Amino acid sequence: MDGVKTKRQPGSLHARLTARPVLEPLLFVALALLYVWIVRPTRIDWLRIPFLAVIVVIPFASNFLHRDRARDLGLRLDNLRGSAREVGIATLIGAVLILAGGTLTGGPYFRSRMLESFLVYPLWGLAQQYAMQSFTYRRLREGIAQPGLAAAATALLFASVHWPNWPLALVTLVGGYVWCRLFERHPNLFTLALSHGWLAVLLRYSWPAEWLHNLRIGPGYWAWMP
Repeated sequence: MDGVKTKRQPGSLHARLTARPVLEPLLFVALALLYVWIVRPTRIDWLRIPFLAVIVVIPFASNFLHRDRARDLGLRLDNLRGSAREVGIATLIGAVLILAGGTLTGGPYFRSRMLESFLVYPLWGLAQQYAMQSFTYRRLREGIAQPGLAAAATALLFASVHWPNWPLALVTLVGGYVWCRLFERHPNLFTLALSHGWLAVLLRYSWPAEWLHNLRIGPGYWAWMP
């Protein structure tokens, strides 16, 4: 993948801050898990808001410190055709599998506002893909030479944040790995955001609500009621 490695002056402050890129996504995910499981359930805004702000800032700070270019982050259009073709095929396969799972459980369970979700949810998909690809995967690739291993590690971290919602965690584990491999070939966040958003909506509206608990994670998973 283009632009993974950067040259740094040994002994400089910048070099010390960026010396262990693998630790950055690990810290990010650890704080995200702490937020989901402990901080958010407190419902204390003066604690939750600053804590969440720190988590949000970490990927942007990392990209700035590592001097990542927009094209390396997937914010580009020059590879749109190649990315759209491969991501489109993967998304179609994922959609078929999701619908097949829904059909086996008596679905699909299509409900109101589904079309609106198809239009809006890719924005949330873009945010998640940015955190996963432009930050987590890039930093892990700097410390892990094998793309497949870096993709697997990224997918595991991504899935861990969705626990204990095991159906969602399993889907995000598989999806995260596939998206990372696609990003390796054609770094483009826009196509991945559409894939992420559309598949998430299809999953939510075609699988039983009793499985997904309205896509809740953390302690909220058990608090869900139909």
